[in-house]
Amino acid sequence: MPPAERPTELFGAGSGRRSSLRTGATLAVTLLLAVGNGCRRSTPPQSQAAVAAAPNILLVLVDTLRADRLGTYGYGRPTSPEIDRFAAQSTLFESARSQASCTFPSANSLLTSRYATRFLGQADRALGIPLEMPVLPEILGRHGYSTAAVSASAIVRSNPSRYNRHGGFGRGFEVFEESCTWKSARCVNRQALAILDSRRLDRPFFLYLHFLDPHAPYRPPAGDALRFATAPRTKRHLRRGDPNELAKHVYGGHPERVDRDDLRVLSDLYDDEIRSFDGQFAALLDEIERRKLTGTTVVVLAADHGEAFLEHGDIKHCRSVFDVEARVPLVIRVPGRAPQRIARAVENISLAPTLLALAGISAEPYGLEGVDLFAEPAASRPASSPAFSAQGRWRAATTERHKLIYDLLHGTYALYDLVADPGETVDVASREPEVFRTLRAHLLRWIERVEGPGAATRSLAAASEAERELKSLGYLE
Repeated sequence: MPPAERPTELFGAGSGRRSSLRTGATLAVTLLLAVGNGCRRSTPPQSQAAVAAAPNILLVLVDTLRADRLGTYGYGRPTSPEIDRFAAQSTLFESARSQASCTFPSANSLLTSRYATRFLGQADRALGIPLEMPVLPEILGRHGYSTAAVSASAIVRSNPSRYNRHGGFGRGFEVFEESCTWKSARCVNRQALAILDSRRLDRPFFLYLHFLDPHAPYRPPAGDALRFATAPRTKRHLRRGDPNELAKHVYGGHPERVDRDDLRVLSDLYDDEIRSFDGQFAALLDEIERRKLTGTTVVVLAADHGEAFLEHGDIKHCRSVFDVEARVPLVIRVPGRAPQRIARAVENISLAPTLLALAGISAEPYGLEGVDLFAEPAASRPASSPAFSAQGRWRAATTERHKLIYDLLHGTYALYDLVADPGETVDVASREPEVFRTLRAHLLRWIERVEGPGAATRSLAAASEAERELKSLGYLE
């Protein structure tokens, strides 16, 4: 995987729009002005009054961000003071899970409110969103929203790239800005503000920002001091913050060759990347405030998956459904809504119906599989309802207290008590047979409903095909 390009210029609160915007940003501005002046839908389903009253929506997706590396989720290091401050003003979901531990198909799942396995097995190994599936920006656009995206991801793209040969994520976006691919949060912020400054303010907006920090290589931008990775980095892969050297040992059959000191340095650099993003997130919120948009804008902080550092024998992501890869932050700030922390298990696929509800749009016509997280009673689902995840041969059902992991290939299960054993190291299935039976019933019903009979054979084949595609593109070791 190539190193992310890191621009050296700093982006700070109050900097506003700069004269040095790249050609991509200029194109975005031109397109949005064209949309505002001549391409607006003439008959949106909602009345003009309803459109005017709808909130703006800013969806910040942070690629590869583990929940347990943030202070607001209990981490001991000061990686996220600004995110923690934001969370204290918001609704924080303590037990959110992504539906896959890889950007494809996790991002697809989040944007469509469909379970991740539904995106496997597309023709010609396509990674995008199938045309028959409604996507969040498309729905919002039909109801009068202006829609735009800035993505630093080489996977989540509208146009083909080395790592996504077909693109396929641009549907519903009036502008999909890709000039920040592999670049830091500074670039995403700069392009996002250019778009905000260019749009006509007579419509609410949906702005999707896909940040790549802290995705590997773990290398904070020049000018950001390292707070946690203080050990000398004498090896080239450590100077680059590149975990692929270790991944070659792990997946080449020689995990014993992994230098644990190297692993610790990479983990420290990952924390430094989070701290760097934290400052840029604060800068983005400051600019939203400066533009007097805070009181009319729903702001979401989410992630597509986490990152493993050999806690369960894997490194990076796209490998398992353990919490180091599947548990993600989910924080939603709604103007006028009191802050709270919600402990029950929730899924990323519930974000789309929640945002539609906040926009006053019924999700019913679109067949979404998530639920409105703010609906009553108890946000539409009892505390015992599990969140489901799938990656490769693994399936998981997770409640507030327990997680059951099912290995489709071998037909085996493991049950973990996440309160007593957050590291998921001790199988308690024999000690808690009733919990095991209940979660197994939930999980098998979900597999049959989403993947159908014979899921093991078909899903393993589709997952293997997706993994081969990502490996052939150089995205996986």
